[in-house]
Amino acid sequence: MKIRKAIAIAGSDPSAGAGLQADLRTFASLGVYGMAAPTAITIQNTKGAKEIIPLPAGSLRKQLKTLLEDVKVDALKTGMLLAKENVLAVEEAVRRYKIKRFVLDPIIKSSTGVELLKKDAALLLKKRLFPLAMIITPNINEAEILTGIKIKDEGDIRLAAKMLYEMAPKYVLIKGGHLKGEPNDFLFDGKKFMVFKGKRAKGIKLHGAGCVFSAAITAYLAKGMSVEKAVREAKRFINIAIKKSAAIGKGRRVLWQHGI
Repeated sequence: MKIRKAIAIAGSDPSAGAGLQADLRTFASLGVYGMAAPTAITIQNTKGAKEIIPLPAGSLRKQLKTLLEDVKVDALKTGMLLAKENVLAVEEAVRRYKIKRFVLDPIIKSSTGVELLKKDAALLLKKRLFPLAMIITPNINEAEILTGIKIKDEGDIRLAAKMLYEMAPKYVLIKGGHLKGEPNDFLFDGKKFMVFKGKRAKGIKLHGAGCVFSAAITAYLAKGMSVEKAVREAKRFINIAIKKSAAIGKGRRVLWQHGI
């Protein structure tokens, strides 16, 4: 039996609602062996992030070099990268080890407004990593920051997706959960748009939904699916996980992937 393997590069979330812990839970739920390389430690709970503690400069490069010299991964995803040194470390690893299934979730700020990607790192992210990505998965707020346009409706989403596609990823997926109405997601391949419909869980605030969604896409890609099918299956997965979300603390609910 071939074991499919994926690695997540992101921050550590002690509440396990987002970040590396959420990625690993998602990989395991979908039958993919998950590995993790942290970029930072966060001080947070379900109410929000209080502090970000970066790991020493160069530590991510060493983690990836040591791991990827030993293990051939089927897919790789990034979440919070925080600093430009980490962006360059990811670029080096993706190029050196010829990783094709690279999912880039451009996490810029937390839901409570904490900066998770420094401005110089954001510029480098677009220049160095977007052209290597099989798919990028910004939410509405991230797409606005990356493109400089205000997104108010579906037309703006399509415009932003085209602008992001010009930065050279193979696919752009803009997650529409932050718009009013139903949380539909828009996938653009440079020629056509595909819309993946969702149903809003009314009255519920979630922690880590974007991380789980991008991790599910990564897992399905690791299993050999096309991008379109991986997104479709990940959308189905996230819709169920949202319905099964649970309040483990006093703040936002976390997604529960068990048994999906």
